[in-house]
Amino acid sequence: MTRPGPIIQLIATVIFVISGIAFANKTEPLPLLVLDSPRSTGPLLPPPLQINPDVALIIPQMYLDPVNILMWGLLIVVWGMLLLDGIGQVIDPSDVNGARQVHGPIWPLITAAMGVAASWPWYFGHTPELVVIGTGATTILATAAARRSAGRNRPAISFFAGWAAAVFSAALAGFASARFGLPVQALSALAILPGAAIGMAAQMWIGPSIGYCSAMIWAFCAFAITTMGSDPVVALAAVLGISAMATVLVRAAS
Repeated sequence: MTRPGPIIQLIATVIFVISGIAFANKTEPLPLLVLDSPRSTGPLLPPPLQINPDVALIIPQMYLDPVNILMWGLLIVVWGMLLLDGIGQVIDPSDVNGARQVHGPIWPLITAAMGVAASWPWYFGHTPELVVIGTGATTILATAAARRSAGRNRPAISFFAGWAAAVFSAALAGFASARFGLPVQALSALAILPGAAIGMAAQMWIGPSIGYCSAMIWAFCAFAITTMGSDPVVALAAVLGISAMATVLVRAAS
């Protein structure tokens, strides 16, 4: 008989996906962030728009309400991997083997992480401070679950943790913008470089799992394309962040 843990995890996954779809399809779409100076546009770059005054809230929510195909692809992959993992655990639970005694069960942590991730955009997404708390709690819980899942053939857990870390980094950048009034160039760089530092430390703590780095690299690429235009500062931050995570990815894979 299936234990209740995997069933609870699957229910939490379905709630997380439904909440994400509802948030991404709300009636007020998020505007894009652009630079004050003119920039070039092309097939891969969004058209120039005005900077919204609620930039501190828009930055992290860009991952939840995507504005381009790369952001949408990342979010859909997160949803799909978590659903497949939840269904797989109901069919063939992995927390019942010997690894459970060594690392502890995964489902309580990943269930709590998805619960917070499903809740904060609706209940805590109205002030930068609460956004940082919500995204930070999601990241801590998801990263702890990723550490337990390392080496247990569950890449969805670490991929979700990497995505959560990218959202948390964006929330920190938004908070810094609200507190210090930073320009978009600095804001975009802050959404990538601290996330790379957090990701490198977390990946070393998690262990052999490439999902975490893969999600962060994808997130950085999508974020850079969304915000940078032709600005070299944001482009340089994206290159540095992606290079750092690629280095850790190679180490984790080997």
